[in-house]
Amino acid sequence: MSKYDRLKVLKQTKARVEHACSRCGSTIYKGEVYYCEHIADRFLHSLHAKKFCAACLEKYGDALLKST
Repeated sequence: MSKYDRLKVLKQTKARVEHACSRCGSTIYKGEVYYCEHIADRFLHSLHAKKFCAACLEKYGDALLKST
């Protein structure tokens, strides 16, 4: 639990390289849309933001931000 958890949102991003989904482990291929944790503050950034595929976002929604 971090003091910045309340500022986290999921931001839609288009993949430039291949990634693995942090929830299900499926491959996110180059050119696909995925959702990345983002801190909604201009001056704060996350070094280890989790990446989620579109299928996991559809299935779990904003509950992905609360999972560890």
